[in-house]
Amino acid sequence: MEIYRAESVLIMEILRSFTPLVERMSVDEAYLDLSEMGDAVELAREIKRRIKDERGLTSSIGVSSNKFLAKLGSGFQKPDGLTVIRDEEKVEFLKPLPVGSINGVGPVTAQALQAKGIQTIGELQNTTLDLGTIVGSFAETLKQRALGIDDRPVDLSDERKSISAETTFLNDTDHRPTLRAALKEMARDVAQTLDTEGVAALTVQVKVRYSDFTTFTRQIRLQEPVTTAREIYHLACFLLAKNQLVKQPLRLLGIGLSTLVPPTRDQFLLSF
Repeated sequence: MEIYRAESVLIMEILRSFTPLVERMSVDEAYLDLSEMGDAVELAREIKRRIKDERGLTSSIGVSSNKFLAKLGSGFQKPDGLTVIRDEEKVEFLKPLPVGSINGVGPVTAQALQAKGIQTIGELQNTTLDLGTIVGSFAETLKQRALGIDDRPVDLSDERKSISAETTFLNDTDHRPTLRAALKEMARDVAQTLDTEGVAALTVQVKVRYSDFTTFTRQIRLQEPVTTAREIYHLACFLLAKNQLVKQPLRLLGIGLSTLVPPTRDQFLLSF
């Protein structure tokens, strides 16, 4: 992992040699705003060539007018792809793709949409159904993504602000073993991301959503940062119990980490 992180730093330097407008998303993913830099497709080819020549690695790039489409394009033709989604072509490009291709549409949401006859993004584009009754507050964003609309700017802050993981249950549940198992899995996921990014967290948050889409978050700010799955899991359990959040079956459960800082030698551990 140390080698992986070191390689990431060198590749990010290559990206910034093309433009300072770089949003680093993870150790191996970034957005670049090339809107004022000329021919973005030719620049993408040059970026791929530089990474290959200088680092001996392949890369996959999506070129489009916004972050959603660029991210989608980067997933095509891996491990050495270059996919261009032009603005005038985006609606047609999206039509045959499954609804699960949209960021934020996980297996449970996809299943709920499919149960209403919406299998593809094209069917989502044309639906007259009230999406709010299916996906709640995500409805407006979902419809925009289906049409290839995404107005999120490239974030130029080089520091990751938060790390999170969520689980949406197939059936609403307050079954403690099921909730504990989900928490442990999410704690492992976010702890692994902390390790990959080489950071620790001073703030731990839990998120719950009930069947009526009512959502609550509660958090704790620590004196010393946490890094391990065990610490994160115990703190999440503490927050759920202290705030009596499992007062009815949960539709969604999540863990979030923020106030990210360099890890310290002595870690803070709570046991409950």
